[in-house]
Amino acid sequence: MLATGMFTVQMALLVVGLAMVTVSIAQYGKRTHDWGGIVKMFYKRVEMTSGEYKSYRLGIALLVIGVVIRIVNLTFWPV
Repeated sequence: MLATGMFTVQMALLVVGLAMVTVSIAQYGKRTHDWGGIVKMFYKRVEMTSGEYKSYRLGIALLVIGVVIRIVNLTFWPV
């Protein structure tokens, strides 16, 4: 029961985090029309609005928390 709940939380965090990162990247691309800047976003600073940046960082944080929960799941309930 707990393993199923943890799996559900893990998947929800990963999906929501990925969706938030994708939305913020799409907003940046639409606003600047610099679709090549999306690739630079991962290793160089690009000028994002505060809303785009907050969404991007929150999405990354949710992805990291989802990965940590995945590691906990595999530690306590190996498949």
